[in-house]
Amino acid sequence: MFQRPSYLSSIEKEALISRFWEKDPSIWARDKEIQEQITNRLGWLNVIPKMREAQAEIEDFAQAARHRGIKRIVLLGMGGSSLCPLILSQIFGSKEGFPLLKVLDTTDPDEVELVATSGDWKTTLFLVASKSGTTLEPNALFNYFWPLLENELSDPGSHFVAITDPGTPLADLGNDRGFLKVFLNPSDIGGRYSALSYFGLVPAALIGVDIDRLLQRAEDMASRCGPDMPLDTNPGYRLGEFLGEFGVQSRDKLTILTDSTIKPFGLWLEQLVSESTGKETRGLVPIIGESTGIPGFYGGERIFVYLRIKGSPAEDSLQDFVLELRRSDFPVYELWIEDLYDLGAQFFLWEMATAMASYFLSVNPFDEPDVRLSKEKTRVILDVYRAEGKMPVKFWVDPNSQMHFRASEMLAASMKSLPRAIRDIFHVLPTWGYLAFLPYLPYDPEMEDIIGKMRYLVRETKGCATTMGYGPRYLHSTGQIYKGGPSSAAFLMFTRRRAKDYPEVPDLGVSFWHIQFAQAVGDFEALSDGRLRAIHVHLPSDYLVGLRDFSKVLSRSIGLR
Repeated sequence: MFQRPSYLSSIEKEALISRFWEKDPSIWARDKEIQEQITNRLGWLNVIPKMREAQAEIEDFAQAARHRGIKRIVLLGMGGSSLCPLILSQIFGSKEGFPLLKVLDTTDPDEVELVATSGDWKTTLFLVASKSGTTLEPNALFNYFWPLLENELSDPGSHFVAITDPGTPLADLGNDRGFLKVFLNPSDIGGRYSALSYFGLVPAALIGVDIDRLLQRAEDMASRCGPDMPLDTNPGYRLGEFLGEFGVQSRDKLTILTDSTIKPFGLWLEQLVSESTGKETRGLVPIIGESTGIPGFYGGERIFVYLRIKGSPAEDSLQDFVLELRRSDFPVYELWIEDLYDLGAQFFLWEMATAMASYFLSVNPFDEPDVRLSKEKTRVILDVYRAEGKMPVKFWVDPNSQMHFRASEMLAASMKSLPRAIRDIFHVLPTWGYLAFLPYLPYDPEMEDIIGKMRYLVRETKGCATTMGYGPRYLHSTGQIYKGGPSSAAFLMFTRRRAKDYPEVPDLGVSFWHIQFAQAVGDFEALSDGRLRAIHVHLPSDYLVGLRDFSKVLSRSIGLR
């Protein structure tokens, strides 16, 4: 049986745990300025007692919203401000008699329009969630929804709540506009480490999740991970060592397997791990939502973590698959979850393990140095559109499929032929690399099914891992590792032509379609500038038809009919 390697002595491990709980930033950096920045990102280690103090306030607020007749919660946020509420709403659902939660973490115009045309404003409460208070997407969404409520309600501010850091523009906005409540989160917590803060707990309480039980499980896990616990039974250290020491051996494809009832949890894990570890050409690439296959098709770069719920109905096919993985000597780390409320424990466990893994990988888990470029390029593209009335983008038309596409500079030789561009990607994409599907499209199960089949095709024929992330959501999640992590990756990006004219967002002078398209173009240019191989396919407005057509081109291009 494959044994986990270990490069630290017991004394070194114990010292590391002690330094960790002492919030010693030199674990991750030697530079004094960076150490100071890290020190201001370690508040998650002691946020649980602070949230215990705030628990009654949160619970009272949730009950007041319910008694006021609120039926729908709409959360406007991205990344760490939205993914925890999203996965809790998908896993727990809303308790009977509590509002439904809609997480709007996109600039897709159809998704925005769906929220705007469904539900009653009188029974809707908006949560505007942003650590910095300057994030493009929630600010644009607020600018869009505020006048809609202002036109119909005498007190629109009472239908808005802000969750942000002290002193941010969003905090000021909430006070100026008379928001119902402004929750000020501890400023020493980074977004992806904020699940057990106001960002996660306020939306959870609003849909009837028992945050007392959630915090209790988190407290229990934090205690088990403490500095006085034996190393062999310290869950946070053991998982972090597993991830980190395999990671430094380039076993960096962290494949997450879960029971179906907690499948959405992978979305939160994906952001935490990829954005924390994916920099300086290193990092753990989370593989979620991938269909299982024959272990012989998996490369040696894979490690697996299997999350199981005790007492849940047996999922024999998944358990048989894990058994086959073990027989094939793949590293598999198994985590047992007591029940859904054990997600509170899992939040803390994975936060600690990710920070520990980052020590082994020699990266700073509390910054995201490579996400800025996409944002800057998006801003420039929108400025050009406002000035010239058109997007600064040129697509080629493939002569056979008639599909509109463009290729990054690393694929310049295949610029005018879509099949050739695809073949050129796979000609150089190693089996230990991965292919990312990046749809800037509405959240659509049918679309996910089409991409899922393409992911299966790529893995079974080329042997490499695949990921899938909606744009712009992934920009606040896996976008960091795509540009800053291991360079053995390629990208297929999808946008669509406008089906109609969409209204402009107040104060921005552009529609959500233009924002979403500019975000795609900006990230494509950032990938291209990073000498990464990428293809941007611009689909017709009926994107499902376009995706099916592309899947046929993909199949033919990699050798199948």
